Amino acid sequence: MTVPTRAYESSHEWLTFKFDPDKLSSIAWAHLGESYSKCQHLSGTPLQPMVAMHLSEVFLRRGALASAAIEGNTLNEEQVEDIVVRKKSMPESQRYQEQEVLNVIEALNQVREEVAATGKFRLSPEWLKQKHAVLMQDLELEDHVVPGEYRTVQVGVGNYRGAPTEDVDYLVDRLCSWINEIIEQAENSKSLDQRFFLSFFAATLSHVYVAWIHPFGDGNGRTARLVEAAILANSQTVPWVSTTVLSNYYNKTKPRYYSRLDAASRARDLPGFISYSAIGFRDELREQIVEVQSQQRRVAWINYVHERFGHEPNTDTAKRRREVVLSFPQGGEVQKKTIRLLTPAIAVMYANASDKLFNRDLTKLKELGLLREVGRGRFVSNIALMDAFIPKPELGVVLPIVVRQNGSGDDE
Repeated sequence: MTVPTRAYESSHEWLTFKFDPDKLSSIAWAHLGESYSKCQHLSGTPLQPMVAMHLSEVFLRRGALASAAIEGNTLNEEQVEDIVVRKKSMPESQRYQEQEVLNVIEALNQVREEVAATGKFRLSPEWLKQKHAVLMQDLELEDHVVPGEYRTVQVGVGNYRGAPTEDVDYLVDRLCSWINEIIEQAENSKSLDQRFFLSFFAATLSHVYVAWIHPFGDGNGRTARLVEAAILANSQTVPWVSTTVLSNYYNKTKPRYYSRLDAASRARDLPGFISYSAIGFRDELREQIVEVQSQQRRVAWINYVHERFGHEPNTDTAKRRREVVLSFPQGGEVQKKTIRLLTPAIAVMYANASDKLFNRDLTKLKELGLLREVGRGRFVSNIALMDAFIPKPELGVVLPIVVRQNGSGDDE
């Protein structure tokens, strides 16, 4: 019988620094395979620079808010947008929540700068401490919590107790060595998919082990999720916009997140947590692709509308009609009586216009194929023209939507 030489060996026997990928189910591997494919899809997606920047900032704020929300922060996306974009401040009673989110954003921006500068990541105690200091800056903390320093007292979350205080230094050093071995294996992989799988394991295992060790007096969860994002960001297989989506998933499924973390230690079910993360990553990537495709669709539609008006005289009438069609929502119907009020600009354009002029505009937009009347006094944008390769369900094949709308896609 081996006699424990360190306190954690008897109190935290699950800290083995071992993981066998072969214990993952075939379904988990399928989720990882789809995630790799979707990351490649996103990485190769062309977007206008301003659109790409906008999406990048939206996903960054969303991931930062989610990581803080898991710990109890109650701000919403709109409030965070007000803080970051419009430079507004929360009421004094919520100022600490504002600071929590800003700290996560600052830490993530540091990660982004590190990726751009080196593109090479190695986990170290110094990196963990520096990022913890950023996450904790300007917050009111308990006396035992020192930003950027390991704890000196026993702490935990809920019923879980962190590893023995005297073993924290040793455990963090060992974690860094283990994770860096996996990262090096990923970097030396002969295929991108293998690199992705190993990077995903390094990221999620780091997350779990930082949460298990609990090296700091507070902020361990935020630090764990930041490490996860940093490893994914440096993997060269995951686009930047996707590096924080797991935090969003964990926040959406918070009770399951904590139960999976608990089972990973109590029931030694580390593969269960990895599988849980894999399906969440897959689902979040699916949602991201929908958002990105929506932006691409919008850009394509704007270009198409301008192309259709290219043969029309460049008059105030053409500008007004173009403004109308581009102000229609991407989905949903608009009542004829409300079209004049779609935007303040359109309301001004039609302020002194007759019904006859308004009806002429609608007739012309229908002739150009840019609006469709779907019922008496109900109109929709014909943006569906951009959905060139959506399958026609009744045929089970891919047909251009123009063919489907013209009714010429059916067999003779």
